[in-house]
Amino acid sequence: MKPQAAGGPIEHWNLSDGTMLTLRPIGPQDAEMEQAFVRGLSEESRYFRFMAQLRELSPEMLQHFINPDPKREAALIITIPAGDGEQEIAVGRYAMNPGNESCEFAIVVADAWQAHGIATRLMQALMKHAARRGSKRMDGFVMASNAKMLEFVRFLDFEIRSSAKGPQIKTVSRSLDDMATT
Repeated sequence: MKPQAAGGPIEHWNLSDGTMLTLRPIGPQDAEMEQAFVRGLSEESRYFRFMAQLRELSPEMLQHFINPDPKREAALIITIPAGDGEQEIAVGRYAMNPGNESCEFAIVVADAWQAHGIATRLMQALMKHAARRGSKRMDGFVMASNAKMLEFVRFLDFEIRSSAKGPQIKTVSRSLDDMATT
């Protein structure tokens, strides 16, 4: 099996079908797995996540994604066992905004693994992590046409507003006050 990222697993759990999932920080050893994950997303999922058409991460994007700045960013992945290693099925990250009062998140779950509660578990871990780091609010940008994501953030009590970025983008925001102690 591949070595674990610094900090090791945060948690393990099983889906109702018995699939074991691991939630852990991403790390430099995950470059190939992260690129394969992005390549494996549907065109729509890649577009909704990156708000642009792309097939794979550029070398610069990949290096940034697998090496989050520990002073202002965090990135967590969810993996399943695959062969003699693991396969990434979801990734979530946040970056602290200037002043460290709020952070901006991004999350994506592989198409085949959506609607299994994975995104909820990942977002709750991200929100707790950000709250413990001192962030008071989590913000994000969602394509107005991404109905599943808007429903998801509404389920997690995010406020949804029009964005200054234009009518095709919604701004979502949620207080993290209730996450710091959970």
